[in-house]
Amino acid sequence: MAVVKATCDRRPGRGTITFTGVDSDGELRECPSCGCEVAVDPEADAVMHVEAR
Repeated sequence: MAVVKATCDRRPGRGTITFTGVDSDGELRECPSCGCEVAVDPEADAVMHVEAR
């Protein structure tokens, strides 16, 4: 299980968000800063907001 750290670009100045226990294949989680769904990718060490259309 991986740890991925990021900041929320939708709510700047809120500090670093740490996602722990992330599956090695990545997973969808809720951003604790803005409440939107994010894709957490431990291989890329990245967190990206998911847009619903």
